[in-house]
Amino acid sequence: MAIADESGAVVVTNDNYIELQSRHPWLRESGRVLGATHTKGVWIFTPRTCVAPRVRS
Repeated sequence: MAIADESGAVVVTNDNYIELQSRHPWLRESGRVLGATHTKGVWIFTPRTCVAPRVRS
């Protein structure tokens, strides 16, 4: 995360990184995270936004 944060890089993941979002709120910014799926021998990358952690009352 530190390298992606410092360089403005896009992160490829299917994880929401809930435990890291408070330190790296840019994970919820449009264009900073791509999801990836491998199907029929081809990788497909799709824009995604990490889901914000749920607030428990």
